[in-house]
Amino acid sequence: MTEADNIEVFFEPEVERHDPALYQHEGLATGIKADEALADRARKMLADQGFVLVQGLLSASDLETAAKELRELTTSNHPRCDMIWFEGGLRHHLQLSSEDDREMDGKRAGSGFTLGQSGQQLPRLDPAFRANFVRKVMGFVDRNPGLRALAQHPEIVGLVTELIATSPQLFQEMALIKPPGGREKPWHQDQAYFNLPLDTPVLGIWIPFGSATPMNGCMHVLKGAHRQGPRPHFKRRDWQICDTDVEMKERLAVPMEPGDVLFFDGKLPHGTPINQTNEQRWAVQYHYCPKSVVQVDDAERLKAFGSEGKNVTC
Repeated sequence: MTEADNIEVFFEPEVERHDPALYQHEGLATGIKADEALADRARKMLADQGFVLVQGLLSASDLETAAKELRELTTSNHPRCDMIWFEGGLRHHLQLSSEDDREMDGKRAGSGFTLGQSGQQLPRLDPAFRANFVRKVMGFVDRNPGLRALAQHPEIVGLVTELIATSPQLFQEMALIKPPGGREKPWHQDQAYFNLPLDTPVLGIWIPFGSATPMNGCMHVLKGAHRQGPRPHFKRRDWQICDTDVEMKERLAVPMEPGDVLFFDGKLPHGTPINQTNEQRWAVQYHYCPKSVVQVDDAERLKAFGSEGKNVTC
């Protein structure tokens, strides 16, 4: 392993493939042009369907530095971030025993409720090869000016402020990378991961650095299902909604191009399928909530989103 300046390195197990039917969709999400993203219209769309897809909000120059920094994070032996998460396929090139896997609670690694192993050293492999297995990077805004500028982009922050109707704070940042054949992120609600009061307006922002398509693992959403509130989550392929509870009605794929930005409610059920292409899919995701919010404890969150004790099978 390679020393990595106070970084958390997470090795997940190999994950079983999902049923392709889980990402069959009724249609494609409809977006609005950046010059049409008026506050009143965006607020209504968010309330009605749980998301607002704004097309062409960012320019190529807005994305260029951030994309370069992200690629450097995946190949550096001293990456400027808090955590790097590797797909299970990397285990074929490491000496890791599944007997050493343990449940990760996300306090440090942001790993949710899943099995795996963590440490403070990067694998001693060729960096370019190792980068092919990176799935997630977290904790990079403070040390990467391009990624920070993207999180603070006035068009994004302005619309976030309108959508949550108060001054926002950025409370989480992550890069989401799907290598060729990269695993699914099962259907879930982001707010199931956050120790925030249930009535807190939580807004996720999803920004691709290349084309995001149904074939390479673009976002899929259940339009309007945020209005149904919290759903029980279970430890299966991830901390997720039961496959049997993901209805087909209003299931949409959300293809995006560089410059598009997806704004979505923290209670919107969504997931991303396996990357079926030979190219990586790159994106960053930021989460915002009101500056005034006060966190709750795990018990309060799990009371709403459940755990294995809800007498529900999946």
